[in-house]
Amino acid sequence: MVQSDRLLEGENPTTMFKQDARHWIAVYRQMISFKDGLLGRIQTHVKTLPPAGRRDVMENDVGVLVMQLSRYQRRLEFWYSRQWELEGLSIEESTRTIAYREQSIHLTKREYQLFVRLADRSPGYTSAAQLLVEAWHDSGLPEETIRTYIVRLRRKLTELGAPAQIVNRARRGYSLVFDDHTGPHGNHSATDTARS
Repeated sequence: MVQSDRLLEGENPTTMFKQDARHWIAVYRQMISFKDGLLGRIQTHVKTLPPAGRRDVMENDVGVLVMQLSRYQRRLEFWYSRQWELEGLSIEESTRTIAYREQSIHLTKREYQLFVRLADRSPGYTSAAQLLVEAWHDSGLPEETIRTYIVRLRRKLTELGAPAQIVNRARRGYSLVFDDHTGPHGNHSATDTARS
């Protein structure tokens, strides 16, 4: 029998509100970031300890942190999945398609890699340089290439009528942002439209 993860106070996996999913994604991201940093500092410091102390820290403290990180990662993955479900969106890796309600769009390999990286980081921002490395594993391409693909992805998301848009902020980069204020056909108002 698989034991389910312990939930945080107020965490309701059956929520029907998209904002709840977004909230828990942000919470678990912050917790993962904090624990990752703590684990890194401990692993650096443990090298200065005598062998007995090092063994104790590795077996007890590091083990607990690794287990917590694993649980937080599972909860984050759950909330990502729940958010997409509540938004009415799905991603099909084998066909590189994104579906929303009754419609779907096909993405090229590069578009798909870029979209998945932005979705993984949503609502965080990622610079064009980071996207070149993290999405395409190619820092040698010019950043203009990212901008070209962002324009193509924006066009396809608009065609799909998806409640999401790719926004750009100076010195921060790009982010996939879910929109609570779409029109009757899923179209964004002019004030919501992001520029590259």
